[in-house]
Amino acid sequence: MKIAIVGAGVNGLATAHELLLAGHQVTVYERRATAAEEGSFAPAGLLHPAWALAWAQPQPRLLPSWSAAGPGLRWRSGARLGVWAWWRRWRHAQRARAAEAQAALIDLLAMGEERQAALTAELDLDHDRSDGLLVLARDEREFARAVAAARALNELGVAARQRSADEARALEPALNPAAPLAGAIELPGPAVANCREWTLLMRQALLKAGGQFVARQAVLAVRPQAGGVELTLGDGACERHDAVVLCAGLDAPTLLRGLGLPTPFATWWSHSLSAPMREPVDAPLSGVLDLHTGVAVTRLGQRLRASGGWDLGGAPGPATKPEIARLADGLSHWFPAAARWAGSPSALQSWRGATLVAADGLPLLGESRVPGVWLNLAHGPMGWALACGAAHRLTQALTLGDPSTIVQALRPARLGL
Repeated sequence: MKIAIVGAGVNGLATAHELLLAGHQVTVYERRATAAEEGSFAPAGLLHPAWALAWAQPQPRLLPSWSAAGPGLRWRSGARLGVWAWWRRWRHAQRARAAEAQAALIDLLAMGEERQAALTAELDLDHDRSDGLLVLARDEREFARAVAAARALNELGVAARQRSADEARALEPALNPAAPLAGAIELPGPAVANCREWTLLMRQALLKAGGQFVARQAVLAVRPQAGGVELTLGDGACERHDAVVLCAGLDAPTLLRGLGLPTPFATWWSHSLSAPMREPVDAPLSGVLDLHTGVAVTRLGQRLRASGGWDLGGAPGPATKPEIARLADGLSHWFPAAARWAGSPSALQSWRGATLVAADGLPLLGESRVPGVWLNLAHGPMGWALACGAAHRLTQALTLGDPSTIVQALRPARLGL
């Protein structure tokens, strides 16, 4: 089949490569100059299953709770009243989530880990990555909550080990000895990787394998036709394909409305701050997550990245000074000598990126009710961890013509799409 992919973030490139491996002709359309320029540009880099499941299930979880001013999901001024209603629906859906959906996410996460490891080996992808994520609790109350979450993860088949403060400091020797630490949860296995670097490498692999990548070309509309779909491009041209997979992030609602489909989404904004590493011996070996502040510190090659906090509502724009300061403080609290703050301003990179989240918090994966239009959307904070698994499942369903390869809880039909 001749298949178009709209969007060249991590989900778009993962999907394109899986479809190419299955024998399809693939063309990726991206309105930016290259891949991974938006939501995949500078996220935390966390891909451990526990990180994704924390957003996909109610308590207990290894993330701070939502509050108006706290470090989890925050309400921002300027949000429309409809966003508040959306948030209430999302919370209700999260609490009522069926076991089928949870099992489906675990399946995608396990498959994603397997596929990413296989692709990294087969394609010799040389990108920054490391194993192990340490969740830090500052006091006994936080530690008790973390231990409860670790037990829940173990019941789901995800390894999570309780560690004393001394054991945690042995695992991450550079932790600030003056910082209060009651204990930690160790999450072994692949946990940190550079999302943008991986996505750009997958673009190269796609081109090498015969796929097409069309940059600086927006897709303005999708129209179903007999036996296929037609794309209207930004330069006025029209291209016909047998099918299209929308991985377009924030551009997806416009395309879906043009097809007469609902758009049950909200936009979440994430933040990160990246700095050069001053001394490797003073930096984390992999990644740590502060349960009190929600700030994650990850090591990506010769750089450190602090990330944390999601805004619901607000307008597009760069990260604010208070947000940058919060992330810098979070990094310095645990690793005071790790980052190089002085020197060229260009060495520091602050980022505020958007992600699409569906009304029930689950990804949209599979064929829509418009024939030939497939969706791989709305992964939210789970996007990096789910990318390879979702791409593989969608490719199976499209190639085999068997929608049952994707469980009902993840299919677009559940939200009327």
